[in-house]
Parts: sequence; structure tokens; C-alpha cells
Amino acid sequence: MRTKLFFVFTILSGLTGLLTGCDSLRNEVDPSVLGAESPRLVVHGFLSPQSRVLAVRVTRSQTVVGDSVGGAVTIDDSLADEADDVVDAVVTISEGGRSVNLRYKANGLPYYSARAGELLITVGKTYTLTVQTPNGERATSSCTIPGPVGLTSIRFDSLQSGRTQRYFVRARWYDVANQTNYYQVTGAFRFIADCPECTTKPGYIEREEFSNLSFDDNSRGLLTDADGNDEMISGRAYLNGANVDTQLPFRRQYKTATVTMNLLNIEPSYYQYWTAVIRQRRTRGNPFAEPVMIPSNIQGGLGCFAGYSNSTLTLRIK
Repeated sequence: MRTKLFFVFTILSGLTGLLTGCDSLRNEVDPSVLGAESPRLVVHGFLSPQSRVLAVRVTRSQTVVGDSVGGAVTIDDSLADEADDVVDAVVTISEGGRSVNLRYKANGLPYYSARAGELLITVGKTYTLTVQTPNGERATSSCTIPGPVGLTSIRFDSLQSGRTQRYFVRARWYDVANQTNYYQVTGAFRFIADCPECTTKPGYIEREEFSNLSFDDNSRGLLTDADGNDEMISGRAYLNGANVDTQLPFRRQYKTATVTMNLLNIEPSYYQYWTAVIRQRRTRGNPFAEPVMIPSNIQGGLGCFAGYSNSTLTLRIK
């Protein structure tokens, strides 16, 4: 018995020493010795013939070292604070002998923009973006606009989840043959709720409500035709705000209900950038996750400048 007790005591003593030793491995490091990069220009711009505005966001990157929180690069507007915006740059988009200067906060929002009519965006043409700051920073990129691919149908369906019926749609379209293609599907659900008791409330005004579709696949609506299918089908896109009790059918919940879906035929750089961003977001808060490198096609900076074409189809459910 004494031998067993001595053996257990020896193991516990060793573990205690090991855990105590871990604290000795933790040392304060002067950030200056880590060689952190200086902030760089971060540029985001996406051009489409169907867009009414030419828009480019210009910020500066944030390093991990220091008091800032987050990744090494500000990857999109949801992670960029307006305080990080570069507000004094000269931002130009050009094609051939034509060009347009974008103006900061031209429409009140924190990016450089111009009306689409000032430089028409055309399928098959290549556009060059130039960002120049007063202190000599310069970032450039280019993109070529792909042609649109039309949606063929939207299918409405549901599945049971406990006592709740969840409603979703799927988009279908035919892939462009003999080339590798990249797509993104987005959409929105618009409805007017059927609420008889609401009409008796003073000041009640019936309004159409709006919510974005929520995709359940890991790619969040991003797809490629790598598997060679002729007909392509999106993942489930759930109708937010449409989770109703099974005892009350969907059509009795709404006076009107429509789903609009967009199919974006996108450049490879657009696809590669956003798939990496999505992977990075899934690792947030996990200290053991493998770091995700965000690709960039911005020379002299970071970010993405890419082209796409959009086609739209609307399904009226009620």
C-alpha cells in the first residue's frame, strides 16, 4: 500500500512541477522586436454593369501587435471602423482613354463613389483602379467584367424542425459550358404580414418588411462548376422571419410574400477572396485554429478589386 501511495504522490508532484514550469515559459516580449509591418492601404471595389454606383472603400490595415483587436488585415466593411478610412486619396477608375475620379462620401457613406453613368461598365472590358495618397502611397489593380448568367427557376420548399416549419428556396441555372465559372447567389424575402388584430391599433400603418436570405451551406452562396454539372443548384436559402407554427400554414401568415434571388457571375479573384474571408470568420475566437491567409490582387496594398455581372429572378409566393 505504501508503494502505491508513493507512486501516486510522485505522479502528482511531477504534474504540479510541469504546470508550474509552464508559467516560466511565458515572457513579456517587446513588440518592437517582432518586426510588425507598417499599416498598408486596404482597397475593396466590385464593378458590375448592373450597378448604379461605382464604389471603392479605402482603409488601412491593422496589425495584431499593439492594442488593436482582430486580424492583421481589415477585410471588409463589417470589420472596418470609419476612423480607419483614408479620406484624402485620389481614386480613379479607367478603361481605354476614359476615366472617372471617385469622390469620398459623395453619397454620404464612407467610401469613394461616382454615378455609374460617369464611366459605363461593359462586359468583356478591363478596368484599372488607381489609389494615390498625398504621402506617396500608391495601390493599383485591374478587373475584367464577366457576362451575366440567367437564373432558370426558384423553388420554394420547407422542412420540419420540432413544431416549427422552416421555409427555404433554391435557385437553379445552367452553367456556362467549356470554361471554369464562379458564382455567388444572394437574395431577399419581402412580405407584408397578415395581422388582423394590428389594424385595430391606433396609428398602425401596414408596411412591407425586408430580410436577406440566409444560406445554410459553408460557402454562403459561393459556388464553382468544378464538378462539371450542366445544371447548378444553390444551397438552401432560408426565409428569415418565416418560421411559423405548423398549425398555421405559410400562406396564412402573409398578405404578400415574394423572394428575389440574384445570380452573380464573378471573377476568380472575387471567389478566392470571399471564400477565404468566410473561412477566416469561422475560426474567429478559436486560438487553436489554423490561420487563414486572405488573398489580394491589389499591387501596393491589400484587398480585392473584381468584376461581376448580375441576373435577377423573382418568385411571388403569395
